[in-house]
Amino acid sequence: MKYILLPLMLAGLMLAGCSSNPNAIEPNDLPDIHATYKAKRLWSEGVGDGVEDSQLQLRPAVTEQRIFAADAQGRVYALSRSKGKRQWKVKTGDRIGGGVYAGYGQVLYGTREGVAVALSMETGETLWRTQLSGEALAIPVSNGVLDIFQTEDGHVTALDAETGEKRWDYETPVPTLTLRGLAQPTIANDRVYAGFSNAKLAALDVQTGVPVWEQRIAEPKGRSELDRLVDVDGNLIVDGGGVFAVTFQGSVGVVDQDNGRPYWNKDMSSAQIISANDGRLFVADEKGVVRALDQRTGSILWEQDKLYGRRLTGTAVQGNLVAVGDYEGYLHWMDTADGTLVARKRHDHDGFAGTPVVYQGVLYALSADGKLSAYSMKPR
Repeated sequence: MKYILLPLMLAGLMLAGCSSNPNAIEPNDLPDIHATYKAKRLWSEGVGDGVEDSQLQLRPAVTEQRIFAADAQGRVYALSRSKGKRQWKVKTGDRIGGGVYAGYGQVLYGTREGVAVALSMETGETLWRTQLSGEALAIPVSNGVLDIFQTEDGHVTALDAETGEKRWDYETPVPTLTLRGLAQPTIANDRVYAGFSNAKLAALDVQTGVPVWEQRIAEPKGRSELDRLVDVDGNLIVDGGGVFAVTFQGSVGVVDQDNGRPYWNKDMSSAQIISANDGRLFVADEKGVVRALDQRTGSILWEQDKLYGRRLTGTAVQGNLVAVGDYEGYLHWMDTADGTLVARKRHDHDGFAGTPVVYQGVLYALSADGKLSAYSMKPR
């Protein structure tokens, strides 16, 4: 039997301000900042009930014309990207597992019952449904020919984008105890790159699913199963010939895109989205410390600890700023050059459904209770 831990169960173990817990982290108060940038809310729209109490990560998906979002009750929304005007809404009845993907005329998602679903991007009509091997908690990805889904039981499955028929399936053993969540696979250079709850990265031939290479980026430590959690749960970045990833209770590192050979790794722990820009890799760790690392060497360029304990989302790069959200619904922006906090805006009061998404200079944030907003930034 496999046991899956909710991320906020772990957060409760490590972050709740409980005197009976010797490992509890008391969250910092909001820090004083010298605001040199101003966040402008361009629009705001309700998109269902958000994640409610399911502890899901339901990031929206953004395309040139639209933004797509879903809630824990299976409602999927399409809004205009420029104005936030609703274009369609469908009630699927599905328990969506991990956010939606949008591209090549499709909106894709997986369910907690292990079903892969494709909707029409134009109308929301169901195009096909296919049963997978297990709970689908990762955001899917597509190249227009194959749709790639990853499930919590260690499978990566390629489905025909037109029919939903299975084309190939890859499987790797996974631990009995894992975090609840999976990293979104990435397609680049005719390969599918995926990360797993055993800290393994794999490059698979996109046409056949045959492994090109497999490589661990962290090793489990400790005696208990909880201590030995090393899930790759955030995302993978393929950039500059390398594949970058971070693990929970493990490390952040990069391996060669072609052969999987490790370049560098640093001890770090995060289950959140990482981002990169201009040779810098941005990581928000499990304790609320944000760091920028040199992508070539892994050297830490700066460290921002004023948000310590505030249960941060992953990072999102917006121009020359990097943003995170916190458990009280605040968005925080830092200068990518030195980590200085330069702006703050309260999006909502209930935290976030996932890491914000940036597209063409605009940041899109979805709150845990279903409030979706767009933000631009300008110097004061």
